[in-house]
Amino acid sequence: MTVARVARAALLGAAFLLAAAGCARSRSSPGAAERPAAPGTARASGAPAAASPAPAKSQSSPASPRAHSVIFILVDTLRADHLPLYGYGRDTSPNLAALGRESIVFLDARSQASCTFPSVNSMLTSRSAAAFLGQPGGALGLPAGIPGLAELLRARGLHTAAVSASPIVRRSPGRFNPGGGYGRGFDSFQEDCVWKSADCVTDQALPHLAHDPRPLFLYLHYLDPHGPYAPPASYRRRFARGQPAKAFVRQGDPNPIAAWLYKHGPDPHLTPADLSYLVDLYDDEISFFDSQLGRLLAGLRGSGLLDDAIVVFAADHGEEFLEHGDVKHCHNLFDTTIRTPLLLRVPGARPRRVATPVENLDIVPTVLELLGGERHEALLPGGREGAAFEGRSLRQAVLGNPLPPAWQRAAQGALRSVADGRWKLVLDLRTQRFAMYDLAADPGETRDVLADHRRDFHRLHDALGAWLARTEGGPAADSLRRAAEADRRLRSVGYLDH
Repeated sequence: MTVARVARAALLGAAFLLAAAGCARSRSSPGAAERPAAPGTARASGAPAAASPAPAKSQSSPASPRAHSVIFILVDTLRADHLPLYGYGRDTSPNLAALGRESIVFLDARSQASCTFPSVNSMLTSRSAAAFLGQPGGALGLPAGIPGLAELLRARGLHTAAVSASPIVRRSPGRFNPGGGYGRGFDSFQEDCVWKSADCVTDQALPHLAHDPRPLFLYLHYLDPHGPYAPPASYRRRFARGQPAKAFVRQGDPNPIAAWLYKHGPDPHLTPADLSYLVDLYDDEISFFDSQLGRLLAGLRGSGLLDDAIVVFAADHGEEFLEHGDVKHCHNLFDTTIRTPLLLRVPGARPRRVATPVENLDIVPTVLELLGGERHEALLPGGREGAAFEGRSLRQAVLGNPLPPAWQRAAQGALRSVADGRWKLVLDLRTQRFAMYDLAADPGETRDVLADHRRDFHRLHDALGAWLARTEGGPAADSLRRAAEADRRLRSVGYLDH
């Protein structure tokens, strides 16, 4: 990307942020945003009705060791800060807000990468992204010897099923993932919803809720609101109004901007109004997904499965709209692309909001401990032990106890980061340069404050160094080579833009 294009993209992003400031100022507190409408209160035109919350069945202990089902809902490309559950001023997701009123909501969760690969790999295995780089033949799936959650749960007697709309998270080879590799451990893996909207995933999920004597692990990978931002024509848009002159803007397609930024493509002559319209379409995509989440939750309640199931709601990464000069994802480690929602609905657990920093790495050990046992390492079929998980169990938060402080770590391409809830340190392995951000004073991560906070820098620097030594080891050149190989693989199939 040329200096001129970087500068112009930054100016466009700044202009958009100024235009959107009114929406940001109108944000109510998260608690207020979650309050349901009073009975009989009319909703705004076009707003989907939220599923009514129903308290989980009371038990002597939350998720006491027994054969619970597990429903894992992963939403691709979903930013936490575009959800009212996390303080967004627009009511993009009333059904998710209703689920949040029944759940433990983690307010400060981050993914381990800003790209589906290797973020989903990390999420399903509790391993850092580095474990999946440099696989033979450029494979993207879960390598042999690193068990995924489906494999671990099937070994515990659960029936395992998946429905995925992702072109990356697939069992069989496809255009964007020529090797497949995500199906191990699943009794069934449906992937004919690839690139299709959320109603396809929900349609295929509902039949799995029929009565089965075995507990169920159901993994659902929704693609909305991944670009292009285009909710079905039959769905009434709530936020995007009018007909912009540029076809790619009307179609919700950010690729011409990406081609300009990363491939020396023609200037799309983007305006702040164009960028705002794309964000509106992104929010409409979230709203459409939320309507399908409502259908899924209604099906879970109707089947009786919700009363006795652990529900996980997460996202693999967020999305950039030029806030830092990028579009889409896979390009940086700012919170626009790695701060994601995380909810746990656990039978018998009291809903609460947890501010302690957590990671998507924590999901697998939490689910396994909630299902019974204190194990913090993978137990492979046949009783063989795998390596220790890198995440921690969040069961104490489910029980209402405080969590000790912990680091949040992430990697994307040559970038590595560590955060503690207040500060984030980012290292570029190519240049060996650091940047540090005060997430409390500057949540938009617009000012590098490293020079003003040397003590905190050294503390985060030591934590980052220890993590890299433990998970990557060797010289930085090896990490760069493996990251570059993964990027080349994704570029070769058209998934990456640069």
